[in-house]
Amino acid sequence: MTPSDGPKERIRCKASYVVKKPAKSMSFDLKCASEAYKMLFSAEIEQDGTSISGNWFESEYRQGGKIYGTSSDGLVEARVEGNTVAAFVEIRTKANHQSFALEAPGAWASEVAVELDRDGK
Repeated sequence: MTPSDGPKERIRCKASYVVKKPAKSMSFDLKCASEAYKMLFSAEIEQDGTSISGNWFESEYRQGGKIYGTSSDGLVEARVEGNTVAAFVEIRTKANHQSFALEAPGAWASEVAVELDRDGK
C-alpha cells in the first residue's frame, strides 16, 4: 500500500466471499491492516453477462459508493466511485490465487496491491 502521507507499507489481508446466485450475485469483505492503517471494505456485486455493478462501503474511513465494470475469464476490471474517491481496480483469479490492484490518484492510499491464496479450509 502506498499512503499519500508516507512510504509504501506492507499490509496483511483476509478476504471472504459469499456467492448468492452463481455467476449472478456475490458479496465480499476484504480486511487489511498495516502498522499504521486498517481498512474494512465490503461490496455487493451483481453480474449481467460480462458487466458488473454494485455498491461498496469502507467502514474505517466511512466511505462508500458504486462499482461498475466488466468480468470475464478470471479478470475483473472495474471503476470504484464515491463522493470523495475514484479508483480503478483490477482483480485476476487463477486456480487458488487472486491478485488485487487498486489505483486511486490523489486518494489517501494511491496504490494498493494484494496477493491472496486460498487456504484450503
